Amino acid sequence: MLQLHLSGKTSTLRKTWAAPRSWAGKFTARFHEERGQSTVEFALLFPVLAAVLIGMIQFGIVFWNQITLTNAANNAAQAIMSGPGVITDPCSTANTAFYQSAPSLNNSKVYGTNPLTFSITAYTSTSASTSSTGNKVVFATTGGPSCTSLASSLTQGQEVVVTATYGCNLQLFGFNPAPNCKLTAQTAEAVQ
Repeated sequence: MLQLHLSGKTSTLRKTWAAPRSWAGKFTARFHEERGQSTVEFALLFPVLAAVLIGMIQFGIVFWNQITLTNAANNAAQAIMSGPGVITDPCSTANTAFYQSAPSLNNSKVYGTNPLTFSITAYTSTSASTSSTGNKVVFATTGGPSCTSLASSLTQGQEVVVTATYGCNLQLFGFNPAPNCKLTAQTAEAVQ
């Protein structure tokens, strides 16, 4: 043993011999280091974080479509509430209000099985009503559904109810948890 004198103190140093490592020992020693730990953790968590982010964006689009659908149904009901004598074709009037209020819902490639449709119910009294259902919105200035007979059912002081439905797409990485998802909005207005 060697005796060293350090600042008035003595210390004993032992002589140790380290055997040279083999290539396998060097290779396994690298795995015990923490230099790549954060990279491995990121690689494992990235798919989960990406799925959560894309899911949030997809749900945001669905909520945006719901707000647009509600606004369009409200505008259609307000357009029809002008009443008898002013409105000669409630379905055509509602169609015009829909395609002007909701141009972003004109997406037949994604939502072809559940396109934007609407129904109109005109109450002639508190218990009697006439309806036109299953009208598909045509996104054009001409054409679209027609229901001229419903115009005579618009009774002043009674309600006209517009209900709109639209398909939603919740597909995430090829998986759709709700393939038959439909958004619905309903608005009632008193006929003037």
